[in-house]
Amino acid sequence: MALYLSSMASPDVDRRSWRLLPGESVRWEGKPARAPRDAVWVLAPILLGAMALVAGLFAVLLQVADMPGMHRGLAIAAMLAASSIAAAFAPRILVDEQRYLVTDRRVLWRRGRTLRFVTIRDITYARIRWHRSVPVVGHLELVVATPFGPLLRKLRVVLQDLREPDVVLSLIRGGHPAEGAGDRTVPLIERLDEGEEVVWGGHPRGLHLGWREAFITAAGVAVSILGLLYGHRVATILLDLEGIGLQVRSLEWGLLFSAVAISCICILTIGLGMVWSGLVQSRRLGEDTEYLLTDHRLMIRRGGIELSLDRSRIVDAAIVPAGRRLHHLFLLLDSPDSRAIADSGALGPVMPARGAVPPILFELADAEQVRARILRASGA
Repeated sequence: MALYLSSMASPDVDRRSWRLLPGESVRWEGKPARAPRDAVWVLAPILLGAMALVAGLFAVLLQVADMPGMHRGLAIAAMLAASSIAAAFAPRILVDEQRYLVTDRRVLWRRGRTLRFVTIRDITYARIRWHRSVPVVGHLELVVATPFGPLLRKLRVVLQDLREPDVVLSLIRGGHPAEGAGDRTVPLIERLDEGEEVVWGGHPRGLHLGWREAFITAAGVAVSILGLLYGHRVATILLDLEGIGLQVRSLEWGLLFSAVAISCICILTIGLGMVWSGLVQSRRLGEDTEYLLTDHRLMIRRGGIELSLDRSRIVDAAIVPAGRRLHHLFLLLDSPDSRAIADSGALGPVMPARGAVPPILFELADAEQVRARILRASGA
């Protein structure tokens, strides 16, 4: 918890570049910590590189076979290779150049000349996405409640690759973090603010699967079958080519085999990844989900993602049937001086994704009792 103890920013903060208001005092200044990149910044260059390699192999094959189209193939391969390189180096500009500042009134985010901020009193809830391999680093997302209907909008500020994000959140809230704060390996109940008491705790029941997970699984199965059919069809064609004079060990056969093999592997990887995400990972994360109601906050943890919601922001809670005698509890949120209420997706045609950890308590067996306890605790 060294970050909290040394959270005061240095006196040489450039107030003009941060566009600070008169009398606005600085509490903390920071920047992204050094940590391995998010999965998207690793997988995107690999996928684009594989596509570039396939395009390049087909272009060379056309040249070897004295067929037209080589230049177009090389152009596509070059474009995909450039995109792969750009995706690999993009975090150095998009993430590493970010700077963060917390004052007594606002939380500010800056990259270059671009500046965004959110007023502390307007923050409805915060979401922490812990790093997959570094237990003291994570993204801190600060969200302002967005009303449903024609006034729907999104207002959020994300502090990426932040060291000890829960400690920074406590600093923003004006609390005092516990000694175990700042490390995701410490149980959530041991990382609460000093003096914060637990009122209720629970877990979701049921299969931990919804229609969205079922759709992703079905789509993954379809993509996997398509990849297998593609591989079988191309393998049959490659073997038949020997009958028309194309030797198996020839350069042309090797180029064609390499290109279609890489394509088949990419398709199968995407399909099996979708099946794993929709079926295996969803159930595992559902079993690793906990709900915690304290005298100050309602907290939801799903795997490495944690949502922290101030109880004063809860106006009401809507109970929606979930089947198997279970119910979902949608929290209706408000913010100071607002003119509309955020319904957390209760009135929407599509159920919000569970993986994003919205302000929803999924699959409760005693939804009425939990609703009464939450509203009693929030004073609604």
